[in-house]
Amino acid sequence: MEAIIGRYRAQVQEQGVTLRHVSGIAFDISAQEALGLLDLLSAYRETLQQIQEQQAQGKTDSSSDPDASL
Repeated sequence: MEAIIGRYRAQVQEQGVTLRHVSGIAFDISAQEALGLLDLLSAYRETLQQIQEQQAQGKTDSSSDPDASL
């Protein structure tokens, strides 16, 4: 299985997951490490969603304010 996540290509393989950045940097994550990462992301899902919403609002607010980039 393969997916694109932002600037990363994620590939699920027998031994785990490979994340490859467009610059060529790659991370090989074992199945156990991938599950640990999933647990971490699940625990902080709500916090991450709030950060994403704040960033989206910030982009919207600054795009309507011509002095925001000064």
